[in-house]
Amino acid sequence: MAGWQRWEESEAGGWALAGEANDLHRLSPGAGCVIAVPVRRAFSLAVWVPGEDPSLVGDLVYTQLEVRGLAGRSRELTTFAWQEIAREDHEVLLHAVVLPSHLAPDYWNGEVTEYAVSPACLPLAPDAVNVWEEEGGWVAAVTRADKMVHFQPLTEPVPNASMALEIWLMLAPLEAGRMTSTQPGVRLFYQGDQAPDLADWRAEGRLPVEVSPLPAPVRPVKSLVCVPLPVREVQLAKQVSARRQRWAFFAAAVYFLVVLGLAANTLRLHGRAQSLAREVNRDAGPVTEVQATMSRWQALEPALEPAGFPLEVLHQAAGLLPKDGVRLTLFTMNLDRVAIVGEASTLRAAQKFQEDVTKNPALAGFDWKAENPKTLPTGSTKFQIDGLRRGGATDGENEFDESADL
Repeated sequence: MAGWQRWEESEAGGWALAGEANDLHRLSPGAGCVIAVPVRRAFSLAVWVPGEDPSLVGDLVYTQLEVRGLAGRSRELTTFAWQEIAREDHEVLLHAVVLPSHLAPDYWNGEVTEYAVSPACLPLAPDAVNVWEEEGGWVAAVTRADKMVHFQPLTEPVPNASMALEIWLMLAPLEAGRMTSTQPGVRLFYQGDQAPDLADWRAEGRLPVEVSPLPAPVRPVKSLVCVPLPVREVQLAKQVSARRQRWAFFAAAVYFLVVLGLAANTLRLHGRAQSLAREVNRDAGPVTEVQATMSRWQALEPALEPAGFPLEVLHQAAGLLPKDGVRLTLFTMNLDRVAIVGEASTLRAAQKFQEDVTKNPALAGFDWKAENPKTLPTGSTKFQIDGLRRGGATDGENEFDESADL
């Protein structure tokens, strides 16, 4: 088999060939698929390690990979998987499968997250050296019982006596290291309608061989499934991109909701403004009439308040005059302002009268301002007290005419 094959499992549990192509990506592998990496693109390691603490097995396997130069810069950057083959006393026999850190793009696809070496995807004969053709050459996988313990590519182009010798040399260190439990035979799988000629192999007589058609693949055991480093990088990039996309969608949704809320609030305020405008227009006539009436009443209010009558103010001010020494020379009052001008025989008498007026409770409806008394050439003292009705006109309005004497 020089190219790739796609096998699909039927509902009955059998496997059927669903397509062939020289390019893996033309077969459209996706999630749920398993890619069988060819033997020539992977490494095999069988090793005995202490088996008392199962939690240390992964670290022990990685250490053995480092010793043989099969590990990456760190355990996280090394793609490997292992399975337990056998136990003897306090030791456990493990078989590890290692994929290159820089696996060529022709042997992986970013949509697939399950990868196994091709022998793990075949129903191998137990306690045998399984030989088949792959990628234009022959490969071998050794089993102990029903578990794979080693695999490697073969250099001989055809199954002959030289290939039998090569397999015998491959088995020698495995047998010496107690990797195999019995003397394994050879099971040669062929493709096509005709089995290869094994006369030269059998004439050599070193290893017995049996011939069978290449069987349909099977799904590998989970312990031998791993993910190549390039695929992990692609998956990580996809996760980061998906996370950024989710945040972008979330931000867009929040922005949309904020804009929608602002638009709804604007429409609500516009409707409220229109409603208020209609109410204002409906009440404009009565309000204008009420304002006019209020203005007239406010204009009449000073005249309607007895305490603010000019005669009452003059009466209160005159009631504060002493028996002698102080007299009023001018009293002027309009709607909001009042002015009281007078003369006193002494400065002290003038100041005393100004103080009595500004502090008189009956005149508390005015804000009083007393000017400093002035001494006249005749020796008397002239004084003036100005009052502004509280809530009335401001300073500078409704100026007095002081030409009228009492």
